[in-house]
Amino acid sequence: MVRLLFSALLAIHGLIHLIGFSKEWQLGPVSMLKNETFFPLSDKMVKVAGTLWLLASLILILAACFYILEKNSFWILALVGIGLSQVLIIIYWYDAKYGTIVNIILLLVVVINIARVNFQKSATAEITRILNASSSIQHETIYNGVETLPIIVQKWLRTSRSTNIPPSHLKIIQKGEMRTKPDGSWISFKATQFNTIDPPAFVWNSQVNAGALITIAGRDKFENGKGNMIIKPLFIYPLANSSGDEIDQGAMIRYMSEIVWYPEAALAKYFQWQEVDSTHAQLTMTYGGITASGNFSFDAAGLVKSFSAQRFGDFDGEFRKEVWEVMVMEHQEINNHLIPSKCEVTWKLNDGDFTWLRIELTDVEYN
Repeated sequence: MVRLLFSALLAIHGLIHLIGFSKEWQLGPVSMLKNETFFPLSDKMVKVAGTLWLLASLILILAACFYILEKNSFWILALVGIGLSQVLIIIYWYDAKYGTIVNIILLLVVVINIARVNFQKSATAEITRILNASSSIQHETIYNGVETLPIIVQKWLRTSRSTNIPPSHLKIIQKGEMRTKPDGSWISFKATQFNTIDPPAFVWNSQVNAGALITIAGRDKFENGKGNMIIKPLFIYPLANSSGDEIDQGAMIRYMSEIVWYPEAALAKYFQWQEVDSTHAQLTMTYGGITASGNFSFDAAGLVKSFSAQRFGDFDGEFRKEVWEVMVMEHQEINNHLIPSKCEVTWKLNDGDFTWLRIELTDVEYN
């Protein structure tokens, strides 16, 4: 809908420029115009200006077509058209000054789209990097045998139908909602995530719908044992660009929790499993000089019920460890894997539980 509205505004703005062309080439009635310019124009310049009005119209309409067809290069045409339009508006200020308001609106949308394209290019480059790193490795050398795992973890692998050769990487399509405080409103998001097992890495690329015409871009990643989270409202302003030891630990905890979507990763040698009891197992990950641990809970059938760990979080500007828990709400068979399809993520705080994320998988591609 937003794409359609912006395209319509761009095209209508372009069509209005035909008034200037019609006036200077005397092709129609223009009695409402004052026929005043910011500075005097010769007869020859009047015809040139009229032609430029036509050119601006064609460029803006073409830019609208490119935008509705989702061509990223539309912004080049839009910037040229808006620039030419504004020059003409300044010359014909008495008649055309209100067109400046439209040009400002159009320019803002174009700038946001340029930022969006650049943001996506950066995320794509990071995804390509982790996939290339994974494809260059002999994966079978990093896996332990199934018999080395706790009995309940072995049962989980069988129940989830994950006893085949581990994938080199997977693509996860998600949707859900999140909030920033216990009494805050839920806001929806969509995300695409790529994960690799060897080396362990992920890139999560999301768009959060924070309100009418307001999109917040988010990118979370774990690469080479390091974490990094970027948040950019409207793809422009860097509201957050977090890194450091606490972010590294948090990203590792997240990576551990998400092997529920590709249980074959449980065999990786950077994981150490320890049986707690018949339905619980502790997982410890050591990689890139960092070690973190968490606990998995399973039901009697061997399906994952929850994962919890002491994870660093940012609470009112203070990083501290709190219990971070992922509860599995529903399982679903996706591409021959029986995996969690709906989860809720909660901080278990002293002053009460704070469920801040609800997530649903819509597709998983194993490669």
